[in-house]
Amino acid sequence: MAIISILRNTCDPVINTVERWVRWVAGELPLDTDWTQSTKGSWYIPPRQHAIEILCLSTAFACSSFYFLERTILRSGTWIQTLLATFVPLGPATLTEKLLLTSLVASLGLTLSHKIKRKNVLFMLQPCHVSALLLILVMAWPDKRSAIPQLLFNVYLHTQWGGLAALMFPDLRDHKLVGETFNFFAEHILILVAPFYMIYSGRYLVLPSTPSMALLSFSIYGFFHSPLLHFCALRSGLNLNYLFTPPPLKVLLKLGPMYRVALYSTAFVAMFATRYLIVDGIMMVLPRKPLTVFSMGL
Repeated sequence: MAIISILRNTCDPVINTVERWVRWVAGELPLDTDWTQSTKGSWYIPPRQHAIEILCLSTAFACSSFYFLERTILRSGTWIQTLLATFVPLGPATLTEKLLLTSLVASLGLTLSHKIKRKNVLFMLQPCHVSALLLILVMAWPDKRSAIPQLLFNVYLHTQWGGLAALMFPDLRDHKLVGETFNFFAEHILILVAPFYMIYSGRYLVLPSTPSMALLSFSIYGFFHSPLLHFCALRSGLNLNYLFTPPPLKVLLKLGPMYRVALYSTAFVAMFATRYLIVDGIMMVLPRKPLTVFSMGL
């Protein structure tokens, strides 16, 4: 009991300070939640819980990101560094890859136009839109020998579950603009299909699945959510990636304000399942693009 009392006396002043900051940043948010829409936030999760999440999760994700980045990528002489240094992409981009890239750019551009029309451009920070942008960046990167696009691609291979979850449980409550619902499904199908063609093409390195790489991907994903996305949500009052209120799923609604624990737990398990089961499983049956004289540069 004495230890608990000491911890409480130590932590409470810090949490109280962060809670006041949360209230100040968020401004006037309604206490009642409007479940007919998904864009505007409310105090469904109390400010104190927001403060605890920001303190605990931001610290945890920052530390784990640095730890696994150093252990997996930055430490000299690792097998990942060797693979990255010796990787040679297989030939130039094909017409199919160019069409996929063009489709991703067009879909993301249409999404942006819808967000501008709605005056909620910050929703471009939704993870699936960021995933589309990441794939565009990787596919458009001029030097495929560079470690940067290859590392980004391998991080993305762990986070593909987000697009699948969006297709399985689409939240279309605010879709009213022309082409909005069609583009929603088009974008999420593209971010699921494109990576497997990229693997088939031989122009992108697929690192062997390891716990360290999965944990690094989860840590980066988590750090993007807290503190970065969390701060944007508080500052704007927008329900970015359900940081204020959950999607309309019964199992999450039953959890009340603790639904975010379930979301983070699901993300953690899904990172491993996506990489070890889906990606590795598809790679076992996916044919590889054959070598040609042209692609070998002969």
